[in-house]
Amino acid sequence: MLYLFGVIAIFVIFSSVWGYFKNKDKRKYLFRLFIELSLVTILLFLFGPLFALSPIKIGYSTLKEGNITLYYPRNSVDMAREAMKQLQEAEEMNRDFYKNTFPMKVVLARSELDMLRFGSYPYAGGTGSELSLNIRFGRMTTGKIAHEMSHRNLAMLTGKSIPSPNWFNEGLASYIGKMEEYRRPKELQVDLDNGQYVIDILSMRGILGTSKWLLKIRQGKARVLYGQTYLMVKYLFDKYDQEKIYDFVVSLKNQDFEKAFAQSFGITEEQFHQEFINYIRNYKL
Repeated sequence: MLYLFGVIAIFVIFSSVWGYFKNKDKRKYLFRLFIELSLVTILLFLFGPLFALSPIKIGYSTLKEGNITLYYPRNSVDMAREAMKQLQEAEEMNRDFYKNTFPMKVVLARSELDMLRFGSYPYAGGTGSELSLNIRFGRMTTGKIAHEMSHRNLAMLTGKSIPSPNWFNEGLASYIGKMEEYRRPKELQVDLDNGQYVIDILSMRGILGTSKWLLKIRQGKARVLYGQTYLMVKYLFDKYDQEKIYDFVVSLKNQDFEKAFAQSFGITEEQFHQEFINYIRNYKL
């Protein structure tokens, strides 16, 4: 989300500078621009994607337990307590790997419109960003919450907003969330045989890689992508062990992913991926 805001900010700056030089009454233009930008900023904090940072939360109350701060619709205490229970279970699932968890702001949405204004896909059960985790009560399983929490914990542990390529980031989050329902090895074997397997999964890294990932999802490959990356990371855990994977993740603080991967596991990403493909191709129940 911060990258999106960065792009929007650059556009606003260029548009404002262009408007300034184009207008004859520059003083009047600057005054109007100040009023418009102030109003938009206030709306973003009070009702938009910056809601979690706003000191004033209209129509919402706060429930805080441990590292989790939950903002929930006022007069929905029972809903908030049930959501907090799910959040704490998801946090424990993350703690099992990360050893520690980081402060987490969570916004409980009531509708598709709420999800949209908070900066999430309107029909999703929940999504995460650098600012908060947005969830819809009744639409989000504990495993999926743990998945979204993992993205935040991985970024905080490494100190990087994009610490790893999508295959590892999403796969680790799904592994922590125990989200094996997307694909079993035998099902992925069928995907490999019929050409549905995403061969170029390693290229989906950085901002452009995320765009490529989203394009694949729009093409109907969400279940294949999440199932494939889950099984890739599970294979990594099965081959080595959790402590080895944790040490590798910690090493991402000071190294880029490719170098850290090779040093930690003694093979390149490409070699690992080919090894995984061979495992799936020859998999037997």
